[in-house]
Amino acid sequence: MYYGEDALSSVYVWDIDNGFAAAILIKKTMLGENNGCWDAINIMEVTERLGRPSHYKLTTTVMTRMQHKKEESQVLSEYEMNIGGSIMRQKEEDLHSDNGHVVNIGQLVEGMENNIRQQIESVYFGKTRDIVNGVRSLTQLSQKKQFSRVMNAELSGAISKRKPQE
Repeated sequence: MYYGEDALSSVYVWDIDNGFAAAILIKKTMLGENNGCWDAINIMEVTERLGRPSHYKLTTTVMTRMQHKKEESQVLSEYEMNIGGSIMRQKEEDLHSDNGHVVNIGQLVEGMENNIRQQIESVYFGKTRDIVNGVRSLTQLSQKKQFSRVMNAELSGAISKRKPQE
């Protein structure tokens, strides 16, 4: 996953029993007419085992925030949309560390964040789109009433033309 040159990241590593732990923090902010922020906190615990693959436990929390401004407004209270939330996922896996722990950790973090991004896009944004489309109407009320009258007239006409069954 590529975050771009304006993303910030920090990595902190410390010792634990039989291994080490790391915090991988990533922040991506987008400014402009559409503001947004992606804050990812990845905590990795690595347990090294003699003669066996190392055990990796990844806990990822992603917090997102998006705001869409009205074009003519720069005032915070006049945003058209302000949405945000967080999601947490956990994964455990045993991997050989022949290529080093950095490669394994990088692949696990990248895979987890891609998975979360896809979930946010398909589930959360899709559900929000469904709700918004259900609440707002693209047709005027008068058009709906006219359509209803025409459908009732056609249905009544079709029923009256139907031959009675004997």
